[in-house]
Amino acid sequence: MTLLTMKTNQTGFTLVEVLIILAMIQVIWFFSLYNYDKQPSQLSFDLWYQQFELDLLYLQKQSMATSNNYVIQFTPEQNKYEIRSSPIVPALKRREIPSDWQLSLPTLGNPISFSHTGQLRRPGTIRIETSNEMYFIYFPFGKGRSYYVQNK
Repeated sequence: MTLLTMKTNQTGFTLVEVLIILAMIQVIWFFSLYNYDKQPSQLSFDLWYQQFELDLLYLQKQSMATSNNYVIQFTPEQNKYEIRSSPIVPALKRREIPSDWQLSLPTLGNPISFSHTGQLRRPGTIRIETSNEMYFIYFPFGKGRSYYVQNK
């Protein structure tokens, strides 16, 4: 073999190899975008639920510390809830629920209230449907707290 023939052998990728690599990159990119699309919805629900838990804790502590019967009154058709010390007086706090969410109270009594010992008066469930997911917020009997389950 001469030196001239060694130089003419060229190394590199063939067109088929490059197309296979590009197809694999596209598949990875597709799945990462699919999961990324769901993250903002999950994040917005998590932030809303954290605020809701803080409002429940506030309601529970106010019910235990005072003789007033504080309540959280849901208005699903207006996508909001309000913390009130009485049904007659103006709301102490008003929280908006995103307009593209559907909220329903299948078993939970409306309004939510606590006894003077911190127990929930009428346990039940809230169902929230976002654009991508469905969540169930459970208020178990004998507990003062709630938890949610994401239904896929």
